[in-house]
Parts: sequence; C-alpha cells; structure tokens
Amino acid sequence: MNTQRLASHIGQPCRIVLPATAGATWYIDPAGAPVRVSLEQTGGTRRDGQQTFVLVGELPGNHELHFVLKRAWETRVRSSHRVVLHVQPSGRRARAN
Repeated sequence: MNTQRLASHIGQPCRIVLPATAGATWYIDPAGAPVRVSLEQTGGTRRDGQQTFVLVGELPGNHELHFVLKRAWETRVRSSHRVVLHVQPSGRRARAN
C-alpha cells in the first residue's frame, strides 16, 4: 500500500490525485477521521485515468485515510492508497530558529 503524507491548517483544502482505471473508482474509508473528503468536479470532460479528491481537516493532529480502488459490483480491491494528513491549528506560524 502506498502512503502519502500531506500537511495543512484547519479548513485549508488539500488535493490528492489518484490514478483510476476503466470501470473502477476510488472509495474512501476515513475511519472516523475529522476530515471532510469530496470528489472534485471538473468542468467539461473529466480527465480519463484519474480522480481528484479535496481533503479539509477540521481538527489538529495526524489523520489517516484509506482509499481503495475497485468496481462497485466487485469485492476485489485493485489498488489501495493510504494518506496521512497532518493538520495544524489555524493561524499558527512556524518558529524562526
């Protein structure tokens, strides 16, 4: 399983692009993470071979999400992808050394 690490602040959207295959779609299991996930709608024709998700963290901390690629009528998972979203409090500034 591939793991991708992202960082943002509370309420700041992060985008993740996952490769898709014909007839298969990505499903998300947020496992109770305080993260809003939506599929980005593109204008015009959708680019074949990928799906773009927008993640918005609602609470600070590290939140794990699992994506699985499969066809709706099948139980077999074709691929999986793990995302760890590190959400920082709003307005927090990095310390200068």
